[in-house]
Amino acid sequence: MESVNNNEKVVVFRIYDSVFEANVVKELLASNDIPSMIKNEHTTVLLPMFNSMSGVALMVLEKDLARAQEIVDATNDSDNSSTEK
Repeated sequence: MESVNNNEKVVVFRIYDSVFEANVVKELLASNDIPSMIKNEHTTVLLPMFNSMSGVALMVLEKDLARAQEIVDATNDSDNSSTEK
């Protein structure tokens, strides 16, 4: 995530089971101009037992939270409808 204004709050968007899963969503958000970052990304790669205990947190700016949720939910809805056919 690029440097942010000191007044902008970074919040947990979602917790994922794996760094791979978090990176997929991170790229989806980036393609929609929403910056994000994976908290402790290198720790979870080097110490896999760490992510099994706490999960992998994907962080976004608080101002982008609602839009990020809409994008991911819409993607999940379209994925579910295509697999139900």
